[in-house]
Amino acid sequence: MKLLALMTALALGAATPSVTILLREQAWMPDARARAFLEEPAECLASRERAVEIGRALFRSPAMLGGPAARAGLSCNACHSGGRRNPHFMLPELTNRAGAADVTSEWSSKVRGDGIVNPLDIPDLSGVTRRETFGRARDPSLEHFVHGVVVEEFQGPEPQAELTASIMAYLRALDEGECARGMAPVTLTSATDDVRRAVAAADGADAETARVVLLAAQDAMGRLVERLPAQRFARERRAFEGLSREIGAMRTADDVGVAMATALPGWRARFDAVAARVARRERQTYFNERTLARALRQP
Repeated sequence: MKLLALMTALALGAATPSVTILLREQAWMPDARARAFLEEPAECLASRERAVEIGRALFRSPAMLGGPAARAGLSCNACHSGGRRNPHFMLPELTNRAGAADVTSEWSSKVRGDGIVNPLDIPDLSGVTRRETFGRARDPSLEHFVHGVVVEEFQGPEPQAELTASIMAYLRALDEGECARGMAPVTLTSATDDVRRAVAAADGADAETARVVLLAAQDAMGRLVERLPAQRFARERRAFEGLSREIGAMRTADDVGVAMATALPGWRARFDAVAARVARRERQTYFNERTLARALRQP
């Protein structure tokens, strides 16, 4: 978690030394105002079955991708916020205009890189399964297309069959008929809910799937901790980081199922207690627009 944040900060700092680095999203939203980090399009999720929840956790985790994108903390959700579209996406290595991405960038892919800057508009994925073809190559198979995005476009590891099935379940559950209008706020509640949902999805999954989803939960913890100013929330940051290490211990246990069954009840109680402490001072976190804008040195 700390290494990922450090690498993101170094990468950003080298390109824009005057920028205050607080959140990993700044890597792909460098010119965004504070408000853009505090909302995303409403998620159009028609189901919360286990497979969908596993897919959702993976969709939001860099663990599904590889290469420089994963090292920068990039996930599917970075471009497709809430399964929709991030209009502020502006990672220089992948685009020269906001809300678009180059799917043949040499930065992200040794396989598909063509040496030409030719970004395409990022599509909204709600209702994606009703489309007949996918991507620039007009692939008739959504599963084949998604596999290519992971292992070719972003050099990710070959996903296990269960993980692929879960990603597909999540995409199939993105139904525009379930969408609320407008934007959904990014809050302490939504951030802690992301952690809880990932942990719940891992609990009861097969061992190898559980390990990957627990890694996604740790990443969600990292995104949460980024929103807590280091000096004001030193105690809470240490507590969350300790809880993340506990997830790591479950993930690497010889029998991950037994480890979760033993440790999760106490873990959940401690997590809720720390979240409640933060909630009493949420206005002082980077979930608050004024606090975030001030820290970013934005008027």
